[in-house]
Amino acid sequence: MEALFDDIYTLEKDKVHLAAHCFEGSTRLWWTQAKKSHSIDIASMTWEAFRELLLMEYFPKNDKRKIKEDFRKLRQGSRTVREYEKEFTHMINFVPSLVHGDRDRAEAFERRLRPDIFKVIHAFRLKTYEEVLDRALWVERGNAITREERETFEKDKERDKSKKRVSGGSAGQSSSKRPPRSQRSQWRGGKSQTQGHTTYPCVICGGDHRVVTCPQREERCYRCGQAGHIGCECPGGASPARSAASVQYTPQQQAGLPSAMSTGRSSAPRQPKASRAPSGLVFATQVEKQLAVPDDVVAGIILIKGTRARALFDTGASHSFIGVLFAKTRDIEISHNEEYW
Repeated sequence: MEALFDDIYTLEKDKVHLAAHCFEGSTRLWWTQAKKSHSIDIASMTWEAFRELLLMEYFPKNDKRKIKEDFRKLRQGSRTVREYEKEFTHMINFVPSLVHGDRDRAEAFERRLRPDIFKVIHAFRLKTYEEVLDRALWVERGNAITREERETFEKDKERDKSKKRVSGGSAGQSSSKRPPRSQRSQWRGGKSQTQGHTTYPCVICGGDHRVVTCPQREERCYRCGQAGHIGCECPGGASPARSAASVQYTPQQQAGLPSAMSTGRSSAPRQPKASRAPSGLVFATQVEKQLAVPDDVVAGIILIKGTRARALFDTGASHSFIGVLFAKTRDIEISHNEEYW
């Protein structure tokens, strides 16, 4: 009715008459009794008095008290600023006495805003309700943009981590399919390659192990496997093929320079493939008593732990040994039961 009064430019003296004319049913009956009991003169009654009389009947104190209690507990919470403003205005319209003036309304609205919005609005010290509402909407929009950017950044970061995990997992799977080198062992050309070392079948028992580890090696020759003599005294003679260790003493070695053998290369003359035999390879050294030097031993220089050492190369030996004195002076651990130093 108040909206209609504004649209048709109703005069103050005509408002009560037009509103009462719209009453129907029990409301018309109530209005008839109210006029008799209060001796109401419609012509002199103001619109505010009429409105108060009507609300006293259809908006009792209990309902008004409940709205006041709800207004005291009202907070924005998880609602948007627009949703909170709608409920705030609804309560103010029903109970105008909840706030007193525009400044009080602005402060009541500001106090009930969500903390992240309130701390920004409160710093501006705004005076009117319209300014508080406008700035609250502005802050809410800014927070939403910041939150969207942060979520986008987190998603991109998580996607990059997932790609790295996938690529890392693929590399790990491909590398795990191949067994470690220390566990690989295979036979090639009648010799076994295990853990990066090359060993020939044991000449004593024929097993797949080094001669020095053979349980039957006591008092037996490492060359022919027979008992009663050692490799340097073997009546079978020298090996038909000279190893890379049997290189003659070169002028460079005599001058104290390391030979090509110290880098793992052989300076021995090449032999035709048809008559070439496997060279003796040494991958482990062991401290043992020095043996007598036979006539066919060749002198040379090798590197042991970065130290140039003068060595004697026995073309028929199956293993190499280090003197006890040399091992002690170079801090090489001595163990008679181990293959490695």
